[in-house]
Amino acid sequence: MAKRTAIIDIGSNSISLVVYEKSSRYAFHLIEKIRSKVRIGEGAYENGGHLSDKAMQRAYGTLKDFLSVIKSLGCKKVLAVATSALRDAPNKKDFLSKVSKELKLNIKVIDGEKEAYLGAVAVLNLLPKVDNAITIDIGGGSTELARIEKSNVVETISLDIGTVRLKELFFDKKKDFSDIQNYIDDVFKDIPKSYKTANIIGIGGTIRTLSSAILQYSNYPVHSLHAYEYEYDKHKDFIKNISKCSVRELKEFQIAKSRYDTIREGSTIFFMLCEKLGAKNVITSKAGVREGVYLGDILRGCNHKFPVNFNVSIKSLIDRFAIYGKNISYIRRVTSDIYMQTNQFFDEDEKFKDELLKASKLLLILRRLNIYSNSDVSFYFLVENLNFGLSHKQKILIAVILKYAHNKDINEVEIESFKELLPSVEVVRWLSFILSLTLCINKNKKIQKIDVTYKDKILTIKSADKMFLSEACIKKLKKPASFAIVLESSS
Repeated sequence: MAKRTAIIDIGSNSISLVVYEKSSRYAFHLIEKIRSKVRIGEGAYENGGHLSDKAMQRAYGTLKDFLSVIKSLGCKKVLAVATSALRDAPNKKDFLSKVSKELKLNIKVIDGEKEAYLGAVAVLNLLPKVDNAITIDIGGGSTELARIEKSNVVETISLDIGTVRLKELFFDKKKDFSDIQNYIDDVFKDIPKSYKTANIIGIGGTIRTLSSAILQYSNYPVHSLHAYEYEYDKHKDFIKNISKCSVRELKEFQIAKSRYDTIREGSTIFFMLCEKLGAKNVITSKAGVREGVYLGDILRGCNHKFPVNFNVSIKSLIDRFAIYGKNISYIRRVTSDIYMQTNQFFDEDEKFKDELLKASKLLLILRRLNIYSNSDVSFYFLVENLNFGLSHKQKILIAVILKYAHNKDINEVEIESFKELLPSVEVVRWLSFILSLTLCINKNKKIQKIDVTYKDKILTIKSADKMFLSEACIKKLKKPASFAIVLESSS
């Protein structure tokens, strides 16, 4: 098993390097990420697709430096792919041969449909479950779409339109905006009617930049782009206005300076695509082709899908930080038993059971994450690291109930900023209490059969052996309602 794998993604506008480290069969985490705006496709779209010598030199130098980083990290496997600029270039063999001969790096040039498929593989595995949607990945030279139905990729298409292509052919020449629209409309004629959808999943730098600006303007409480979701109709004018503004005006839209050169072009493509497809909802994905390449490698024996109910972020955290790993399944069972006896009081429809059980798996890593009992450290660490496979509502709820899982009073002021993403304080209090009670029951770290029942305002916990540490811990618990907790043992 290659513990560390490097992925190099050569696009028209930039070359990116990511390095993932495996912690178990399917779990992994990011340990390095570098992006360099090489613009290998610069000038190519006005020159019959030919790559210029200067652009190839920049790309060569960047790849050489990337390989130095890869070597220093001890990566056992390197997967390099190239997309639009190289696949369209008549002189690509010159560049590929030089890189292969001198740098010993083999680059695989993938076609547009493969590129679209890899982006969709990343989305299906690393976003919350998606049943039906269209993925959009706007690159420098092309735009890829994948159609997802019932959580499967059923169709892909690649369009010969991208930010750098549009910039060089129209924006740099200050052509009339109507000419740009006509050009895009002509390209979009190739999109089948089957791509009409309410749900858009945005991949790539253009859409992430737009989502980041919208997130800031909306005063959204979580500064995390992956799985960020918004209603298209509420922000379509914002997106449209960016496409028509001057470069000087981009600052007013909270656009990062590094994106000034192509964001107007990307916004134009994205706006017109959303209009054509009938978009209602946009979900942002920070996972794309690079992650798709990696997942395609580690999931090649299972149809490019994680096992059912597997969450890569949670498993990775457990692999790296759990002290009592053998107790995790036991903790989850105890948490479930307590929940099923008490959920009638706060969650009768079992809306939050899944989040509670996911949180229970992370209970035993908190001791290593909390520095001198500072629960704020673990809270923000979890918000940052519970990225994959979870919605923002899920990860905030998990992080909040774990923050208060050590019998700490819930501070409503502390969680006020996350109010729009959380259930009622009563629900949060109950969920945190269940985790606190579970920790008390497992105070001696012993795995033993217990039986939990609730009757006549008495929560009874039966075990084979006496639990002295548990009894002392439970006496200190702050209960969310008026009831008694009784420990019984057969010994």
